[in-house]
Amino acid sequence: MVRYSDIIKHGIEKKEEGGTRTPIDFEEVKKIPDSSDSRILKEPEVASVLDTPPAQKDAEDIEKLYTIITDYLEEVRRQIKNDKLFDIKQAVYTITHIVETPDLIERFYQFTALSHNHNNKDYPIPHLVNVTIGALKIGTGLGYSREELIELGLSALLYDVGLFKIPEEITGKSEKLTEAEINIIKKHTEIGENILSPFQTEHPMLSRAAFEHHERENGTGYPRRLRGDEICEYAKIIGLLDTFDAMTRDRPYRKALMQYLSIKELIGAKNSPFSSKIVKAFLSEISIFPVGSYVKLNNMNIGRVIVINKTYPMKPTVKLLFDSSGGEVSEEVVINLEKHPILYITNAVSEEDLPLEQ
Repeated sequence: MVRYSDIIKHGIEKKEEGGTRTPIDFEEVKKIPDSSDSRILKEPEVASVLDTPPAQKDAEDIEKLYTIITDYLEEVRRQIKNDKLFDIKQAVYTITHIVETPDLIERFYQFTALSHNHNNKDYPIPHLVNVTIGALKIGTGLGYSREELIELGLSALLYDVGLFKIPEEITGKSEKLTEAEINIIKKHTEIGENILSPFQTEHPMLSRAAFEHHERENGTGYPRRLRGDEICEYAKIIGLLDTFDAMTRDRPYRKALMQYLSIKELIGAKNSPFSSKIVKAFLSEISIFPVGSYVKLNNMNIGRVIVINKTYPMKPTVKLLFDSSGGEVSEEVVINLEKHPILYITNAVSEEDLPLEQ
């Protein structure tokens, strides 16, 4: 079992990766150009995410990329529902661009964490985007190569496509599911494997990750109750992120948990269903107080985490929202807690408990 106290004290080593910046016009992604196509525009320079949140222009460009990805997933869903084979080229092209563009994984993660709430009614699409960018962060933390990151990102983007074949009256049901309905939903791993099998020659891990993402380290998962090394590492990463993102989103049948509480629940269980290696990488990259989470400081101010601190996870950078009396902070105040030793986080705060709606 991974102990919470151990995770706070210890990080995980990262292998440094070199890379060449590959500027691209985000609108060109929609056209799925050939690899020889050089119609690219210079990407605007932005401040380092280690110092400040993404600049406004950068956020607009990343929002275009987010829209391209969600539009693509919606088209994939339409094709699958009509029993047609979808085109995977755009997915490969887009994931490759994200992996090959320095800092884009981190900037895209900050955008999704800060700009998109967890109450989106069309749950599957934003869920897949969140899992994808989280998987790329963890893969980076584990020192994955360019090729491994591309395959991991592609697997994360498409691992849940089997759900698109499950009737919406089941996946969107607001009441408790019956045992028969649960068994139908569990079939989505096998359905996903079959849907992705035509791409197996070029992307051999794609269908396997879809089939195994609900398997668990301790043998409690499905469909085959695999254990430990019997499960591919891509599926382990995706499975943890799938669970975390699901816990922190409102669903028809339950309210979302706070991110902080979700993390404590994930790492605090005896005989953990998740690999300690993957959990440590998750906490190093996502942190104890993830970007977007609300926290209360010892001076009773409430803020939102905008940058994590991998060295001191209890000392992230926080944007203040409310003062000690509950009044909304009118000016932008950003505090790096590492540089303010007298200030520290005392508790996490749920969105419902904020003094005013943000």
